[in-house]
Amino acid sequence: MDDIIESEREMILNGARGYGDYFINANEFNQLLNNFIKSVDDIEKFIFIAFLSQVKKHHTLALFSTVRQHHIQMSMNLRQVLEAGAWAAYAMGNKEQEKFAESNNGILDVPDRLRKAKNKWLNDNFKIKSDEIKNLKDQINKSTAHSTIIYAFQNFRINPISNPGFDTPFFDFTDEYKVKSDLWFVGNVALGLIDLFNGVNQRFGVFQFVDDFSGRFKDLVDQNKRLKTELMQNQRYTKFTK
Repeated sequence: MDDIIESEREMILNGARGYGDYFINANEFNQLLNNFIKSVDDIEKFIFIAFLSQVKKHHTLALFSTVRQHHIQMSMNLRQVLEAGAWAAYAMGNKEQEKFAESNNGILDVPDRLRKAKNKWLNDNFKIKSDEIKNLKDQINKSTAHSTIIYAFQNFRINPISNPGFDTPFFDFTDEYKVKSDLWFVGNVALGLIDLFNGVNQRFGVFQFVDDFSGRFKDLVDQNKRLKTELMQNQRYTKFTK
């Protein structure tokens, strides 16, 4: 247990050294996601802040999971980020608590009709972002959301005859390109949600951005686009697209 904890600590602290701008971009997007609000103007939209806290928590866990070489954990945390982000955007335009949950004999429940109402509202008002969130969730649902033999081999290997046996490490096998791709994805999810919150806020005026938001956001978006271009030029990507 001590070795695992120390290994994960070192992986996080050395993220920039190991993955350069990919870690820096994801980490700085995470910092911006945690600190882009200067003040809240509409306190009645407090449910937005509650969901935003979930967004920030799971995005940080996704960042940590990526450099700790836990690909599936990263994806599952990003699924939470996307779902909480959709609810957060919905809460910016809807303050009635009964739109988020209902009480059944003192037990809170979120029936499907409330989720459908949230999805419809997003689709009707912010369709591009709604489609983006749905597509990203679908990608996760079709891959890492469920156990498959594909991902089982991320931390399983049959040793050669000279050293018979199995290798089943706690961490995924080292794959620099995959980690860099995941870091880009973590940053890109933050980009999309911040952009969504900005669009919703322009209509409903829930909060004020920090003073240096525009410049920081633009620089991070430009860097994220550059990193995507680099990833797409890699042989593994070009081979996959063929």
